[in-house]
Amino acid sequence: MMGIQNMISGNKFILLSQRPMGERLETASLNTLLGLLIVFTVLILITLLIYMFRIIPYLQGRKSGNQEKDNSPVDTVINQIEEKEDMELVTDDSELIAVITAAICAATGEEVPSDGLVVRSIRKVNRRG
Repeated sequence: MMGIQNMISGNKFILLSQRPMGERLETASLNTLLGLLIVFTVLILITLLIYMFRIIPYLQGRKSGNQEKDNSPVDTVINQIEEKEDMELVTDDSELIAVITAAICAATGEEVPSDGLVVRSIRKVNRRG
């Protein structure tokens, strides 16, 4: 061991520990276990935090459920407005269907067949290149 120390100190290296190899390995393994314990503890805490993101809206919905009973006239008006918006979205879809049908007829140069058209997919064509 002294020969190694003389060789190392001659090359300007400093041996930090004079303890036996078994103690150094024990310290290193304890440091490794402590590091693993910290990492997995943090991972478990992150998992619990992500799980709480699912529970918080449920708790807020339950709390706001009590408030909704007090504001029932306002809620009925809001529900009516939402129903009107849903109906407008349906008409927007029918307009989109009409535009697609017209584009297909213009591209093929034919009338719509009596059995109708079947659209399997719609893809946007990128013509910038």
